[in-house]
Amino acid sequence: MSGLISGLQDHLSELIRGQELPLPALDHSHIELILELLQQAYTGIKADYPTAVAGGDEKHLNSLMVDRLNHLVGDDPLASMVVRAVSRGTETKNYDASRFEMRPDIQISLTSRQHLFPLIVECKLIDLTKGKTVDLYCRDGLARFTTGDYAWTNREAMMLAYVRGGASTTSHLTPFLAAAMGLSPPEYAVVSLPQKCAVSLPDAARSDHGRYFTYVHGAQSGKLPGDIAVWHLWVN
Repeated sequence: MSGLISGLQDHLSELIRGQELPLPALDHSHIELILELLQQAYTGIKADYPTAVAGGDEKHLNSLMVDRLNHLVGDDPLASMVVRAVSRGTETKNYDASRFEMRPDIQISLTSRQHLFPLIVECKLIDLTKGKTVDLYCRDGLARFTTGDYAWTNREAMMLAYVRGGASTTSHLTPFLAAAMGLSPPEYAVVSLPQKCAVSLPDAARSDHGRYFTYVHGAQSGKLPGDIAVWHLWVN
């Protein structure tokens, strides 16, 4: 067992070589540009593939989104100054390498960072008629950021909801997180409730969450990562 643990620590050591964690926060203007790209990509695939958007599963939609996003970045000089490439299901590991073959839905490689530290976008369907609720959105999506499964090197992450029906961040996400915040201790480590951002977009909000795991390797060993800002884009 000790050999296995040592091997996992080797992987962490190599991953964070020369890095001070958590990495510096991204500029808010870059975050809003990426949110706008996500919205534009969804609007495009909705127009071109309405059947897929109306009835496809998350994997199908994510694949369409990744391909459309890469086309948008390639065609937009401003976007290409911020985004290097977009990928889907690239293998990663959690904060202590105890979970080793994890695959976030969408990873956005940025020109300002090494590609080893992408912006993570976790995607979920919101379809109340089929049991795809905000509870699942948080339990199987948002929680990955608070527990150190995803984006543990970063100060920010994104959640993308494919909404079928009339749900919104205001009507569903904010009340759910408000209830979670009232628990002791707060569920999902809610520090601040969703606040509207990217005013040009129909439904984008930011919430902040605590993270209570500690880094386990390198100069940051034993250090808390601090809060993470999560941007929520709900597209309908």
